Amino acid sequence: MAHWLYPANTKYYDVLGAFSKKSAYWPIKSKVAKGDQVLIYLAAPYKQIGFICKVTEVDLDESTVLKHVSPFFKQVPDKNANLRYFMKLNSIKRIPLDEASPLSLTQLKVVGLKGMLMGPRKLDNTPGLLDYLKGHM
Repeated sequence: MAHWLYPANTKYYDVLGAFSKKSAYWPIKSKVAKGDQVLIYLAAPYKQIGFICKVTEVDLDESTVLKHVSPFFKQVPDKNANLRYFMKLNSIKRIPLDEASPLSLTQLKVVGLKGMLMGPRKLDNTPGLLDYLKGHM
């Protein structure tokens, strides 16, 4: 089982709404596998990890999940974009939104997160950060 940190741009997608149910669909932008754990990092204004999830399905065709994800788009996705594949995530834990959260961007940088979080990160490649996160899950 691998551990991933996936950023979520709350300006374009209603992440909180999408995760209001037990399962949500998310675009695959890494080598995620069934059984992996995905932590969803909520961008501004939250700037913290908001959800801990388990991958239950991978390589779902966009046309298969479109009816599940389209209600949460705040802006219409580009119709000319390449076909995307999605994973199905089961939400294991919702993290309370709090400026002082131990899972805030500020704290994540203190314990080993490097650079800007622009795409998925395999946390197994940063053992100190992963150990810290496991202690707060």
